[in-house]
Amino acid sequence: MFNQILKIIFSKPRIISTFASFVVIYFFPWIFYAYLAVDFFESQVITDVSRGDDMLLLPLTLGCLIMAYLFSLIYEKWGLGSYNVRSGIQFGVLIGLFFGAGIGLVMYGTEMRMTATGHLVDAVFWVVTYAVTGVMASIAYKR
Repeated sequence: MFNQILKIIFSKPRIISTFASFVVIYFFPWIFYAYLAVDFFESQVITDVSRGDDMLLLPLTLGCLIMAYLFSLIYEKWGLGSYNVRSGIQFGVLIGLFFGAGIGLVMYGTEMRMTATGHLVDAVFWVVTYAVTGVMASIAYKR
């Protein structure tokens, strides 16, 4: 019985999808916020709460791994066996809107951390990031 549960939890397509999703979820924000848009976001900050170079990599990595696994798990259930790039993008955009726009607006409404423009750009970034993550998951599950 335990082996059956492990097979379900750690199926080969889910592991491949989790790894591909992890790469996007972990590295896209790092490249975007630390290199591509650093000057823009520095100009949008109201109160800087960033750890900067003092990031805690273990919790960051574990958090991204959990997000990638759950993204893959939910996409697998949502896709109902029909995994293609279009469905991956659609799923990713929905997650991106939930995370980027939904949670972003809640944060904007409750915190003095960043300007409205900063939150808008942040939301767009997350929609694009999760759309790419959806593409990666769809390719992994289609194999």
